[in-house]
Amino acid sequence: MKKLAVSDFNGTLLADARACMDADNHVLKTFGGKPVDLKTYRDTIIIPAINFYVQHGCRREELEIKSREVGEVLHTFYETRAAKCRTRRGAKQLLEWLRKNRIATVILSNHTVEGITGQLKRLGMDQLVTELLANHVRGNTLKNRNKKEKLRYYLEISGCNPKDAIIIGDSPEETEIGKELGICTVAITDGYYAKWRLKAARPDYLVRNLAEFREIINKS
Repeated sequence: MKKLAVSDFNGTLLADARACMDADNHVLKTFGGKPVDLKTYRDTIIIPAINFYVQHGCRREELEIKSREVGEVLHTFYETRAAKCRTRRGAKQLLEWLRKNRIATVILSNHTVEGITGQLKRLGMDQLVTELLANHVRGNTLKNRNKKEKLRYYLEISGCNPKDAIIIGDSPEETEIGKELGICTVAITDGYYAKWRLKAARPDYLVRNLAEFREIINKS
């Protein structure tokens, strides 16, 4: 059985894809872009987020100059909606099962430490997570991707063998990170990214829900 389970948060443990789409649409409207529907969002969302906003009509130069303002606009709008989001089905049960089986649980996210910590407390899951690897500054993901570096460092300091780890996420990024670091990869549908994009990244497993993820860990 695996010794470390790494999970994305937004769209994977938290069912907030629509909330984030609304927030990104708010950014698009604020900075001269054109809002999108959910299908288009899932087909085109990308990190760094500046590429998504430019794709839908914003000016890159303006976003770069006003990066701090963009971050504030996005997160202020998002947090109001996220406060009412539920978890994906089985999220808390999964974390409880991981703890019971002494499997370390790391949340790896492009979101902020502050935002995720608040959500974990609201949902009664804050005591079920071993480590939270996220951003301390709003807007970090406007121009950067840094999840891989965070996880690489965690593996080094924890002494965990990548073969003993497994990663799950609703974007191709988690699969890319896992493959580069030698970790078993699982992609989960119905989050932020379209299924065809997840399949194109070629994860080791493609699942529809967290119960399937638990089964994979149990058999590994």
